[in-house]
Amino acid sequence: MKKQWFTIALVLLSVASFGQKYGSTPEDSLTCLENTSLYKEFYKQKNYVDARGPWAKAVAVCPKSSKNLYIKGATMYKNFIAKEKDEAKKLLLVDTLMWIYDTRIVNYGQKGNVLGRKGVDLARFDKSKAKEAYDMLAESFELEGNKSKKAVITTYYQIAEKLVKKKELETTVLFELFPKLQAVIVHNIQSAKSEADKSKWLNVAAICEQIFSKYAGCPELLEIYTPKFEANPTDTNVLVQIIAFFSKSDCTSEELFLKASMSLDKIKPSAISKFGIGRSLLKKERFSEAIGYFKQAAELSETKVGKINSYKYIALTQFNLKKYASAKSYALKMIALDPNNADGYMIIGDAYMYGSRTVGENSCEQAGGYWAAPAKYAKAKALNPELASKANKKIASCKEQYPKKADCFFYNIVDGQTLHIGGWINEDVTVHTH
Repeated sequence: MKKQWFTIALVLLSVASFGQKYGSTPEDSLTCLENTSLYKEFYKQKNYVDARGPWAKAVAVCPKSSKNLYIKGATMYKNFIAKEKDEAKKLLLVDTLMWIYDTRIVNYGQKGNVLGRKGVDLARFDKSKAKEAYDMLAESFELEGNKSKKAVITTYYQIAEKLVKKKELETTVLFELFPKLQAVIVHNIQSAKSEADKSKWLNVAAICEQIFSKYAGCPELLEIYTPKFEANPTDTNVLVQIIAFFSKSDCTSEELFLKASMSLDKIKPSAISKFGIGRSLLKKERFSEAIGYFKQAAELSETKVGKINSYKYIALTQFNLKKYASAKSYALKMIALDPNNADGYMIIGDAYMYGSRTVGENSCEQAGGYWAAPAKYAKAKALNPELASKANKKIASCKEQYPKKADCFFYNIVDGQTLHIGGWINEDVTVHTH
């Protein structure tokens, strides 16, 4: 008898549970199952217009029947929003999409995850509600932490920047938020289960770094990274970040930049650490030491870009030492690796202009660098139009230094003549005089 009553109790409990999930009455349950089946069939065919009616009925009658009701519902409404041309109708669809996310949270929880999706979509579809989207993403990030999705992190920081531009948030928000986001990004890069996933997280990092670097000056960088460095001066992730961000913001003269570079070099000597030390020493005008580190960086670099950058800084440092021939030599190394490297031609032009008087038998021939440099500047601006203004000013400076006609005539050198300038310049030039 006890066994019989136990069986009856189980049956009643099952019916009650079924009722709670698929509706409060047998009629509701039937309606739920019918509409669920119907909308699923249309959904499979991507016929979202016909799927909408039975889907809405299923949500109304049995909101706890399946999480897929909300996942698929969100997909449908995002499709409707993307296709809708009328702005007023589009905003009504966005409101429904937001309601879908809210109802999913009520029935299935996962607030952090769902709020993230909701915030990303609100930011995407209704630009006027940026602050609401920001607040949703902020709460999602706090709840999810290392489980935060890539889209949540990128949208969160992008929206923060937009609000800063609109004066709705202080710039300090970007400084305070960046290390928090970065910690989650680094965690996910390190724990990525595939190279593809790692690559996507690296892209998230690049987006956030690009925003951060536009606003962060040396004081903000020092405030963020000094305590991090002091807490753990051997944390390679922090060291690499210091080198990267201080370089971007031209804070390489800061003592923390040198300390971080030296620390990384002891732990893991690399092109990055050598280059960082070189940049710091260059800013401190310790030119000869800087060149040594830049040369090591070039040797250790595994990429063409890394080698070119190292050669560029060797050339610039040699230029500071007035070793114009050596500056040209390293600029040529840059061009050998990349024939379209405009910076290389600018450096050669500078070497010719400033080092012109070091070559030539007489005062007229010593103008050879002024005659040779404009062609290099012209090549540079042809390769990179952004250098046009700078190059044109330098070309004008060269022309101001052209010798007088009488001074050259004394050495049987005349205007328009082709002349070979020897030494380290070693160029055939056309003579120009005033």
